[in-house]
Amino acid sequence: IQIVIPKEFAPVILQTGTTQSLPGENGAVKEIMPAEEWNNITKEDINSGIVVVDHEITYDGGNPSGSVPDFNEYVWIPMPDSSKFKRVAWNGPYWTDKYYTGEHLLSEETKENAFWEDKTTQQYIQMESSIIKNKGFYISRYESSRKDDTTVQSKRGQQIGEVISVSEAILMSDNMKPSINSHLIYGIEWDSILQWLINSEAIISSTESGETKKIELYDIEADSRSWGNYSNALGDASINAGSLQLTGTSEYWKANNIYDLAGNILELTQERYSNNGLYTCRGGYFSAIETIYSAAYRYNADTARGFRLGFFI
Repeated sequence: IQIVIPKEFAPVILQTGTTQSLPGENGAVKEIMPAEEWNNITKEDINSGIVVVDHEITYDGGNPSGSVPDFNEYVWIPMPDSSKFKRVAWNGPYWTDKYYTGEHLLSEETKENAFWEDKTTQQYIQMESSIIKNKGFYISRYESSRKDDTTVQSKRGQQIGEVISVSEAILMSDNMKPSINSHLIYGIEWDSILQWLINSEAIISSTESGETKKIELYDIEADSRSWGNYSNALGDASINAGSLQLTGTSEYWKANNIYDLAGNILELTQERYSNNGLYTCRGGYFSAIETIYSAAYRYNADTARGFRLGFFI
């Protein structure tokens, strides 16, 4: 397992000691990580979600020089085994939108219903090659918010939920930073991230206040209310839940330092939902009152409610 830091990026140390149910956890950035600590990073650290910011830093005697400016935040997704980078047909009770289409077929052998990413595009080919070479990729730490008319950002405490077209979401994602290959996240990346949460035994809020638990398959594919913003969220995750919130609002709505993969707002991906122009949204949303809108949930969309970035090196 490894992590690759792009040029002009730096790993950070997060603040600690503010929440009751997740002792020592607070996702706000405290400082750039000193070189000595970075050199001693472990596999366990990487599997807990290393956060980097898009800010070039210089080290003076092993200590970072300069202050932390306004930055975007990302989390490294380790993929040491490229065979694990794949789309998943989750088997939870509502892993497909059966109410509308009867069945959302994920099998690439089923040519009649080829509702998946176009693997022939240059971006997809480069993305897949980079993940195999570098053994991982990055995801924006937060649901994307608008920076300006052509660009989005990944920052804490931002308004989200603006409805835009799919083409606008793709363009704004591509424009995030010239030095990286950013893109609207692919469905295969979303699925691989969820699988990584299970494999790394990510810690989430439990259904009983004051306790934590390791994330399980059930929390991913069937019922994500114990770690997401839903109108009937469970335990500590119910604090401030039930309405659209700013990015990074609750420590109980994250796993491996990534916020709102479950709940808060549906997020557009580049996975095609059908052959009539619809794309797929993932992750559920704040006003959902049942367990059907889990982190693995798929829903059709021709516009973006919210969206998330991936990027490769």
